[in-house]
Amino acid sequence: MRVLFVNAFHYLRGGVERTCLDESRWLAAAGHEVAHFAIRDSRNLPSPTAEFFAPPADFGEDAPPVRQLGQLPRALWSRPAAAAMERLLAAFKPEIAHVHAPSRYLTPSVLRPLERARVPVVMTLHDYKPWCTNRILFAHGAPCERCRGGAHWHALATGCVQGSRAKSAIGMAEAYLHDWIGAYRAVRRWIAPSRFVAEKTVSLGLEHAKVRVLAHGVERVAPGAAPGAMPEGRFVLFAGRLTVDKGVQLLPAIAARIAPTPIVVAGDGPLSSWLAREGGPGVRQLGHLADETLAAVMRRAGAVIVPSLFYETFGYAVAEPMADGRPVVAARIGALPELVEHEATGLLAEPGDAEGFAVLTQRALDDPAAARWTDEARRRVGRIADPRAHVAGLLAIYREAIATR
Repeated sequence: MRVLFVNAFHYLRGGVERTCLDESRWLAAAGHEVAHFAIRDSRNLPSPTAEFFAPPADFGEDAPPVRQLGQLPRALWSRPAAAAMERLLAAFKPEIAHVHAPSRYLTPSVLRPLERARVPVVMTLHDYKPWCTNRILFAHGAPCERCRGGAHWHALATGCVQGSRAKSAIGMAEAYLHDWIGAYRAVRRWIAPSRFVAEKTVSLGLEHAKVRVLAHGVERVAPGAAPGAMPEGRFVLFAGRLTVDKGVQLLPAIAARIAPTPIVVAGDGPLSSWLAREGGPGVRQLGHLADETLAAVMRRAGAVIVPSLFYETFGYAVAEPMADGRPVVAARIGALPELVEHEATGLLAEPGDAEGFAVLTQRALDDPAAARWTDEARRRVGRIADPRAHVAGLLAIYREAIATR
């Protein structure tokens, strides 16, 4: 099958790119012809269609609002990205297009050339972007559904997009425009990586008949060398982006409660400096780690904590340590309980409850029953997230989309 993967970025940036790159690699290994479409970036991985990628853009958290305002027309509907997609389609004739997260870098404008070329489209629900201006149904420290039903003016009222009124105004305009023109009408099937996402998006207005649940595949990474800054003895690991929604601001309180066992933090993000100031001696930051280095750190961890505050759509942060046999303590929110079943495959704490997390983290470190939880956790991830089963599920969804008119 000739498959075109569409995502804003073509290098490992986060969970979205991990899914996209894994699927691309697995399908190619299974004998399918794979191409890609993204923005041009010096960090991009090789691709047979890299020459057709869209011009670069900058809508990141560090981009000043004045620059984003200057790029406003492209942020709302990117004509350069759509034109680049047209050039790619003239050279590569896909049987199916699999869209991941076009975001403001590509925008749903890239769906129009696919629609005109009658290329079937499927899209993975990595977030809630078609219904939520800031993508994750989260604002000011808590889950948020203020914009439900298309009331996107709440984004401006709350300033929820990167904490900026100007950026929120851009997001509001973008959301209203996309609703008005039916930006996602070309998508024939939506892939939900968890039952939670399927149910939540249907409640937000997605047509139930177009949604298929398929968990992300999880492939174990061979460990490399551990970093020299690793603590001696046992430690607890937090691995992820350092943002409010990931529960990073709970880490100092959890660390104080489980001392002298430290929390090792692998990752970077907007709260990196805050954590360096407020973390205290019990929090040790390693920064961003390559996959092989993180695998080495994870396999030495006494436990892994995932204190997310928002609706996680899948949870690589719990699936990967579960596959490695590490005890996991996760927040009871979003899709995480589909992987972490309390006292069966790990432990669940209430979101935002630092004391509860600390108590359960200490239990994960000390309770002999943790060995039983981790054994069952390995089996559960193997059932839910086996890469071969994932590829088979993808191909079934692709064939269904192709057959749909």
